Amino acid sequence: MADAADSGPVLHKVPPPQALDPMLTPMHVVLERVDSRLLSPERDVRIWPTGFPLLDDALGGGLRAGALNLLAGSQGEGKTTFALQIARQCAKDERPVLFFSFELDAESLLQKVIAAEAAEIGKAESPISVYQVRAAFEGTDECDGGLPERLGRYAGGLDALEIVSGYASRLLIHRSTTTNTNLEVIASAVKDVLSEFGEPPLVVVDYLQKVRSHQNMDEEAAITQVTERLKDIAIEFECPMLAISASDREGLEPGHRMRARNMKGSTALAYEADVVLILANKADIVARHHLMYSTNNADQFKNYSVLTIEKNRSGRTGAEIEFKKDFLCGRFVAQGKVVSEKLVDERVYTE
Repeated sequence: MADAADSGPVLHKVPPPQALDPMLTPMHVVLERVDSRLLSPERDVRIWPTGFPLLDDALGGGLRAGALNLLAGSQGEGKTTFALQIARQCAKDERPVLFFSFELDAESLLQKVIAAEAAEIGKAESPISVYQVRAAFEGTDECDGGLPERLGRYAGGLDALEIVSGYASRLLIHRSTTTNTNLEVIASAVKDVLSEFGEPPLVVVDYLQKVRSHQNMDEEAAITQVTERLKDIAIEFECPMLAISASDREGLEPGHRMRARNMKGSTALAYEADVVLILANKADIVARHHLMYSTNNADQFKNYSVLTIEKNRSGRTGAEIEFKKDFLCGRFVAQGKVVSEKLVDERVYTE
């Protein structure tokens, strides 16, 4: 008979104290929970890959359960597109997604999703665009029939519709408003999705500054309250929270490179967040000498966004990754690359 020592280390099962506050977690309970998860054939539910390989590598695999992730950047730089692309990837990975949209309705977001899928199929040089998908949705494309017939006229349209139909039930859009969508509404919706799907969703808030606070208060106090509660919701439901943040006036000034301190409203944003991501137009933040000797460089750089990881509690901080914009098809090209040019914090703005 083999010695007990030959069987390797054993986790001792300890019955939990009956009178312990439920908010307290003994470390032996954590050991047992982690061991059970590792031995389970189920996937690791604590990490949600984003679909951007270099970003996932920098974040240690993706977005984490219980973490508040902030995505900021200048207006028009593609924050909603970037967040929607992550949401689409999670839904394709058979995970539920709850997207609180203060900016766009469900049809507009779905149009971006279909165009992006068509582009990624890669069957044609000119796949169906967001504008063509929109015309099909609105019936202004001078065509007869339903959605399959209308989208089928364009490269990748029908294939994209089939792909999206496969995961559309897991991508839930909440049409949010500044008057009615408060923290209780968000928490209740997360709870409902968790109950429906049996696992926590990726929660996207587009965007944080529009979430209604509990009561009338000044902007900084309201944003502090919203930020802290969104973090609590992520922890309570063990889901990743991805919230888009607006920039303050200084962060929007030409020639200024936005930083975490430029997120609008409160220092609590950067303090509470586990991950802070900043999107910037590459042409606006590249060192001036890259622009002085080649006008082609300036034009080329405008087609790229640089994603800077300003804060990261679970991996590397300071990574700078560039992604090519493909906004005509509602996406970024997911295969980015590490920025090779020198970037600066601020520089003199040049057209």
